Amino acid sequence: ENSNVLSCCTSDETLFPLLNNMLEQLELCQKSLAGYLETKRGVFPRFYFLSDPVMLEILGQASDPTKIQSYLSSFTEAVKYVEFHTKEIDRILSMTTRDDEKIPFYKDIIAKGQVEEWLNDFIRTHQKTIHQYIRHSIEKMTYEDFDLYKFIEQEIAQLGLLIVQIIWTKRSEKTLQESIINKNSMNETNKYFLDMLNQFIDKTTFDLTKYQRLKYETLITIHLHQRDIFQELYTTGIRSDLDFDWAKQCRFYFREDEDLLLVKITDVTFIYDNEALGCPERLVITPLTDRCYISIAQALAMSYGASPAGPAGTGKTETTKDMARTLGKYCIVQNCSDQFDYRGLGKTFKGLAISGCWGCFDEFNRINLPVLSVAAQQIQCLLQAKRERRKEFLFTDGDKIILNDTFAIIITMNPGYAGRQELPENLKINFRSIAMMVPDRQIIMRVKLASGGFLDNTNLAQKFFTLYKCCEDQLSKQVHYDYGLRNITAVLRTLGTVKRSRSKDSEDTIVMRVLRDMNLSKLIDEDEPLFLSLLEDLFPGIKLDKEKYDDLQKAIQKKVDEDGLINYNEWNLKVIQLYETQCVRHGIMVLGPSGAGKTKCCQILMGALTILGTHTRDYRMNPKSITASQMFGILDVATNDWTDGIFSTLWRRTLKAYEVSTKSGIHEAWWIILDGPVDAIWIENLNSVLDDNKLLTLANGDRIPMASNVKLIFEVHNIDNASPATVSRCGMIFMSSTILPWRPIFQAWLNKQIKTIGIYIFEILEKHFDELFKLLITKCLPKMKVYECNYIKQIIDLLDGLLNKEIEYTKTFLERLTIFALMWSMGSLLELNDRAKLEQYFITQSDINIPKNIPQGDSIFDYLVNDNGQWEHWSTRVETWEYPKDEKIDFASILVPNIDNVRISYLINILAKQEKAVLLIGEPGTAKTVIITSYLKHYDSEQHLTRIINFSSITTSSLIQKTIENFVDKRVANTFGPLYGRKMTIFIDDINMPMINSWGDQEANEILRQLIEQKGFYSLIKPGDFLNIIDLQFLAAMCHPGGGRNDISERLKRHFFILNCTLPSNNAVDHIFNSIGKYFCLERNFSNDIIEIVKKSISATRILWQLVKGKFLPTPAKFHYIFNLRDLSRIWEGILQIDSEQCQNDIEQYLQLWKHECTRVLADRLVLNIEKEWFRKEQFRIAKQAFGDIYNISIQDDSEVYFAK
Repeated sequence: ENSNVLSCCTSDETLFPLLNNMLEQLELCQKSLAGYLETKRGVFPRFYFLSDPVMLEILGQASDPTKIQSYLSSFTEAVKYVEFHTKEIDRILSMTTRDDEKIPFYKDIIAKGQVEEWLNDFIRTHQKTIHQYIRHSIEKMTYEDFDLYKFIEQEIAQLGLLIVQIIWTKRSEKTLQESIINKNSMNETNKYFLDMLNQFIDKTTFDLTKYQRLKYETLITIHLHQRDIFQELYTTGIRSDLDFDWAKQCRFYFREDEDLLLVKITDVTFIYDNEALGCPERLVITPLTDRCYISIAQALAMSYGASPAGPAGTGKTETTKDMARTLGKYCIVQNCSDQFDYRGLGKTFKGLAISGCWGCFDEFNRINLPVLSVAAQQIQCLLQAKRERRKEFLFTDGDKIILNDTFAIIITMNPGYAGRQELPENLKINFRSIAMMVPDRQIIMRVKLASGGFLDNTNLAQKFFTLYKCCEDQLSKQVHYDYGLRNITAVLRTLGTVKRSRSKDSEDTIVMRVLRDMNLSKLIDEDEPLFLSLLEDLFPGIKLDKEKYDDLQKAIQKKVDEDGLINYNEWNLKVIQLYETQCVRHGIMVLGPSGAGKTKCCQILMGALTILGTHTRDYRMNPKSITASQMFGILDVATNDWTDGIFSTLWRRTLKAYEVSTKSGIHEAWWIILDGPVDAIWIENLNSVLDDNKLLTLANGDRIPMASNVKLIFEVHNIDNASPATVSRCGMIFMSSTILPWRPIFQAWLNKQIKTIGIYIFEILEKHFDELFKLLITKCLPKMKVYECNYIKQIIDLLDGLLNKEIEYTKTFLERLTIFALMWSMGSLLELNDRAKLEQYFITQSDINIPKNIPQGDSIFDYLVNDNGQWEHWSTRVETWEYPKDEKIDFASILVPNIDNVRISYLINILAKQEKAVLLIGEPGTAKTVIITSYLKHYDSEQHLTRIINFSSITTSSLIQKTIENFVDKRVANTFGPLYGRKMTIFIDDINMPMINSWGDQEANEILRQLIEQKGFYSLIKPGDFLNIIDLQFLAAMCHPGGGRNDISERLKRHFFILNCTLPSNNAVDHIFNSIGKYFCLERNFSNDIIEIVKKSISATRILWQLVKGKFLPTPAKFHYIFNLRDLSRIWEGILQIDSEQCQNDIEQYLQLWKHECTRVLADRLVLNIEKEWFRKEQFRIAKQAFGDIYNISIQDDSEVYFAK
């Protein structure tokens, strides 16, 4: 059989032509399908906004018109579903908006024939229906018994708002025209508008449904602005409807002769498009919004696009959407990313041009430059046709397009953030730039407070604004702090809810409470007191109590007990803050260092909500363990095929689950937890999800809405790489390392132990842990940075391995075991000199049971607690090394037992039997790899497999995933494990070697963390399927971080017990090479004289190596001056190549060899002659000291003798 697919297919004479023919036919099919879909889109242009797969789904179910229900939201602004006739299934009677407003059509729609044709009829009919309603409402206004407030209560929100705007325009214009004759008219009209506003505000104090409340809040938002405008006209003395201060406003006119509703902004007239809008939350109109409206209107009038640009959270997208709603337009919002290609953009542009809809391309400058260049040509083509008022024109791809000139292309940009492009000049020229830098926050606060029913809205808005201004100026500058519009909006929404639930509290108390609760969660420890003092200064004399949440607290306590945790107060507060934040935000960042309790915080709250009746489940994934295309999906450039990514698949699943739970009446919630480092690339693709659009926009044109029961949680160590655009969109929960100190973590473990044992162990830790940790961080230099929680976890891991339930422990025995655990957890990352400081601490404690009468040169780290509870020297466990005569030995794999490697092996064994991961760190040559590989040889391969993976700078997450998948076999469903039900230990050498990307992450190690944490990863072949990998255990090794060597992430370190392999002492080094040399000499029958000389040369070689290592340190010019134990090994590996025949009794021959090997390994690395001269002199001096007069080899170069094997 031929295993090479390519040669197998091309070498066969019959197969190759057949495959070629099949490829041609497939390409023909693809072309025909594309042509077919293009034809359908030409008939119903809103199909251009859907991806090919979604279109095929709609067309494939065309025989059943009811199947269109789930797709309506994809091409309409607010239609949730339509009502079909009960008997005539192809007759559509009415539509229902997302706010549950039922609107009967003015005529029935017959859903027969081609789906694109009756959908066209549906769009026209639904717009005509809205227009008919508007016309009838205008007629009602002329009746004498017309009651505006009764009309608003009975009619849909869109009509009520339009009528208020038409009345305001008509009354204001009439007053301005009459003001010269009737001096009092302006004052009367001003009072009339104020009364109208007060009537609306009064309505909010009643017990209203969610829809009614939203309707009145929207009316207040719009009418408050209208009333402010008129008051300004009145106070500034405007007396003419031709004045620019009036002309610049958004004015509504119904022309009965033309049967049209017109909207005028300055000298530009728009025809109202009659799209059903439902009752969306409307934007507060401020002077900045007004300027933006005017600029967009002028740009469109002159056949340009508009380009609002400015920092995050200034309202660029929302202003565009709100203006579209004002004009009754359907606005498509596309969240642009670097995955967009020119064909996808071209498709959207064609759809806009034919349908006359508006397109808002959010963060347009994230698209790659080559694509922007083509997009500039496409936009130029559209706008040129609009300027020339053509009915038809040829698009850049050669298609003939019937133009609807009411379309608009608006692009928004965040300048200067990571991953943004500078727009090409030929693109800029087609857009009118609008600077949106500083929103008018105080006006927004006042209007929203008023719409929420706050009477003292002006004063409260002033306090709110002042607090945020002081926070920006006085609190520390943290990346995750945001006091912008999105944060303000979230607070304002919450204020309305709290006011209704706490109707007896004063308005000041409500505002103070919400400002406190919604900002405390993100503050670091140092800023918290300052924030609270600012709040107290602004709201003097108010004392706030804490929100109780009795039922939730009971559920949290129950879940905490089930999981065997401790409900620690500070940590519990964060759980409550997470609950409060998820009530008002759909995107939340749980931020903080490793071990602060982030994961458990999410899991406990989910469990508590499930206990309370809302079944809460999660999809957890690490976005950095995969590429952006594997996460969101990839578009095949050649075939235009779309493959969904892992995240987009999970997103679709939550939407289906929501539909099922809604129908069945189950209370269900889904949390998608993105547990991995943030960078400005993948998270920016979620911007349209995190803002008020709640849409996942994909590169193939799919716009998937967010189910209302879904929350997006980011669990991150820091957000240094997140742009302000992302930070402003998320609710923040900052969990500092102080909220979960070591005591509750240890207490949770103690609760699982026998009570008497726990008491004794805790007593010792209570006395010594804090002092030891203080000593570590102030006077010692751990070789790797870890947190307090890592040390306590290491103590727990060691005690778990040391304690045996079958043994009855005495107090002394337990004390010794605890001291041993403390020594090897706190001292595991230290070098010998720092371990001596730790030892000194123990010696100074009189009440502590440590080894007595320690010999000179030894330390407490040279002792262990044996099975009898006695201190025992490690040397008693060191076996003598015997040369394995039956096999050919590899010098590099020789492990001579000594105290260092015996105790490391002992500790590895204690931890590995609990299936805990162990990481060895140390200088090169400290036998990390050899210790672990020799430990792995103890396993019986029939029951326990071992594998070794060497990481390098080119190791990728995909490569690791494929390697792990090759190691395992399918057990059941999506569960995999090593072959034949065995266990497997995987040793990862050089775990810190994978390249660190530009964001500071090691993607290869992120998939490893996911594998250790979640016991699996997502399939790359079937996105969305999680592969559970069981019976795996990890051991790893790496060099000390620093000096150009990478560190690994804090969140990965947490899963390992980290042990520092120190350099062996002089005696240990001599013992190792003495053992090896002795057996080599005996095995090769060297004479006794040679054996004696070899013994002497062992310490001489070490002294020479130490001198060279201390003298020649690495510099930028001499970066290769790195001398470690491996160099010593290489010298002896070279010397021991010699056979006994070559120097039977010739001592001089051996000494020549010794000189040659020392020179080759050490001196050949030296650059300067002066350095080499120094080496030769030192070598001669040491040789004379060690060998005496026997050594008489000249110091000069010409005496050099070379050896070769």
